[in-house]
Amino acid sequence: MHNPLSVALALIALGSISACSTQLTQKGSKVDLVTASSSDGCILIKMFTVKGSNRDETLRMAFNEAGVLGADSMAVADGKEIATGAEINGVALSCQKRTDDTNGPQ
Repeated sequence: MHNPLSVALALIALGSISACSTQLTQKGSKVDLVTASSSDGCILIKMFTVKGSNRDETLRMAFNEAGVLGADSMAVADGKEIATGAEINGVALSCQKRTDDTNGPQ
C-alpha cells in the first residue's frame, strides 16, 4: 500500500516539472526588459505575441522570442491572463548604441 503523503508529494513534483516547461534560452537570457520611457532611441525589430500556461512561462517565452528575432531588448506592449494561461504582446528592440553614433553630434 502506498503512503498517501508520498503520493501527494510525487504529484506535486510532477506538477512542478511540467509547470517549468519553457526554459530561458541562451539568446533569451541576453535580452533586457525595457520600459516605454527607456526605449527612446531603440530601433523596432518586430512586434510579436506569445501565449503560455502561466505568467512566468509566458514571460520566458517572450524573452526567447525576442532573442530569436535578434533583439537585445524587449518591451511588453500588453500582457493579460487568458483562459488557457497568459498572453504577452511584445516588442523586439535593438537598443545598443550604434557604432556610427559613438563619435557624438556632428
